[in-house]
Amino acid sequence: MPLLESSTYKAPPFCGGAHFQTIYPSFFMKELDVDYDRERLDTPDGDYLYLDWAKCEKPSPARELLIVSHGLCGSTHRHYALSLVHAFRRCHIDCLCWNYRGTGRVDNQLAKVTTNNATYELQWVIDHAIAQGYQNIYLAGFSMGANLTLLHLGREASSIPAQVKGAAVVCATMDGPACIRNLATQLGGIYQWHFLKPLRRRMMDIHQKHPEVNIDGLEQIKSFQQFDNRFTAPIMGFRDAQDYYQQSSSYPWLNHIQLPTLIINPANDPFLGGKCFPRELASKMPNLYLEIPPDGGHCGFITPKHQEWWPAQRIRQFVLETIRPKDRLPELPIDQLQAR
Repeated sequence: MPLLESSTYKAPPFCGGAHFQTIYPSFFMKELDVDYDRERLDTPDGDYLYLDWAKCEKPSPARELLIVSHGLCGSTHRHYALSLVHAFRRCHIDCLCWNYRGTGRVDNQLAKVTTNNATYELQWVIDHAIAQGYQNIYLAGFSMGANLTLLHLGREASSIPAQVKGAAVVCATMDGPACIRNLATQLGGIYQWHFLKPLRRRMMDIHQKHPEVNIDGLEQIKSFQQFDNRFTAPIMGFRDAQDYYQQSSSYPWLNHIQLPTLIINPANDPFLGGKCFPRELASKMPNLYLEIPPDGGHCGFITPKHQEWWPAQRIRQFVLETIRPKDRLPELPIDQLQAR
């Protein structure tokens, strides 16, 4: 331990393989929307981020907060973010879901995008939350947001504020080069096609405000590597796409993580490969908990109707039982919290 040899997630019968488990929830899983309170956070580089707050009606005396980082081209209204918000507000923990630059057609000031490497942006969000008086802060992330969270906890380990107590992440793309190779396959091309549409739109939005960003040939780009070579790397200061993937991979930094951190990476996740399943490392590290369900797909985890989405339930359980300071007891028993 803390390599978790078994997982409580069991895919329902007849729910197909990895691709069905990935695609079906993305399009058809519905969660009750959240009426967020939106705040614009001005950033030190002259831009801004949009923060979506979901606070509890009854404030927690301990001032607890969950910060959620979404996936590439995701948003604070994706099913995984909404599920987590509902799960944590049930136990009187406020939630803050932050939007990356350029997501949701937000008209940012600078010709920049939030990358897998942007740990400084997550730190801005954390610092802002601390300034609001939060004493116990927990981090959660999905896909790109999972990698970004792990990279932050590892690479910035010596400067993590004391208010940050730990994290739980799902489908962490922690080995960038390997994940890109997985998505370059014939079946992986389906996902690239899906994500490239909003990425192209984002570049068009940037070009309208910054004509110096040349978008010639944008429509001909067919892969992540082509897109990142052409746009992400030069805009954000990387040598090329491979340099970006290597610098942004959290795997090399996992052994620096000092806070209790749960990584849930399904064995059948079509995005993950290479070092995304660090079994040996987790078996040696006291603070790194690795759980590898056999099923789940990429951020899918099909869950029977009328049951709480399994990752939200699992993350809440980990936070309450493992991360949360021991003098802070759950307001309700776990079995009551799991009921909708």
